[in-house]
Formats: sequence, structure tokens, C-alpha cells
Amino acid sequence: TSSAPENAPAFISIAATGSVERGHLVLRSTAKPGDDLFVTGKLGGSLSGKHLDFTPRIAEAAWLVRHFKPSAMMDLSDGLGKDLPRLASASGCGFTIDEIALPLSENANAQQAIGDGEDFELLFSFPPDQTAALLNAWHEIFPDLPLTVIGKTTPPGEGMELTGGWDHFKQG
Repeated sequence: TSSAPENAPAFISIAATGSVERGHLVLRSTAKPGDDLFVTGKLGGSLSGKHLDFTPRIAEAAWLVRHFKPSAMMDLSDGLGKDLPRLASASGCGFTIDEIALPLSENANAQQAIGDGEDFELLFSFPPDQTAALLNAWHEIFPDLPLTVIGKTTPPGEGMELTGGWDHFKQG
């Protein structure tokens, strides 16, 4: 569900449903404090046209779940500034990120990476003692797709706050 400003062009929204084997289900609500936070690909730039040219990370998510099951995972459709707080809140965690570590799309900056939305990359948490093995395997299987540690989950009430991201119900 979304809204648009008055006199905005009409738009069409399409949704799909699917199913997943119980053993391969990863929720956004199951991160643990101390997990590493990862993103696939590069972030930012959707407002300058990137949102018209993206690849859904379906194969990558399926590979992750089968080989290195993340503790929590979701897509970045509304931007890191909206979606990371959602994952952390659902999991009862806080979070910190390293803005310098954010993988940026061409001509994007950290604020755009946090706030633009429509990156359609994966955001997931993962136990830190397995991070090196995951990164090594990832780079062998997906050599052209960056996988970046951007921060950590923290105990509830600790960490930082983010702002930005797409607000579906913003007025005017």
C-alpha cells in the first residue's frame, strides 16, 4: 500500500507471493546481539534512476540460506534508514553501522545509501565467528557481487538511530 502526492503520475504496483521450506525460512525477527550486519551489492542512487535497473537477489538469498543460514534477513526496499531499524526492532536488538564501510553506487554518498530506498539488496545478520568463511565462499560463488559487513547488532537500547528511507505515506 502506498500513496502519492496530489497530481502525481499514476503508478502500478505488483506483488507476488511464494512459499519456502520450513528449514530454509529466515525471518527479520531473529537477529542476535553481536551479529555482524551485511548488505549485498551497492547502495544509494535510486533517486537518480538506479531503481529502474536492479536485479532481485533471489538466487543469492537461496544460496545463503542453504550454505550459511543468516540469523535474520530482509530486502532493502525502503532504504537502510528504514529497513535496518525494522530488522533490529523486530529482533529486539539495537545496531551500529560504519558509514565509511557502506558500499556506494556510482556517484552516491553515505546519506543516499541510507536514505534513498529501492536498492533491492539483501540486508542480513550473521554470527561473527563465521563471517570469514562466509566472505570467502561468497567471493568464490558471486565474484561480481559485493558482500559487505556494515555494522553489528547490539543489545536492546544500545547502538544508534538512522533516519531516512522511503515513507509510503508521506504527505506532499
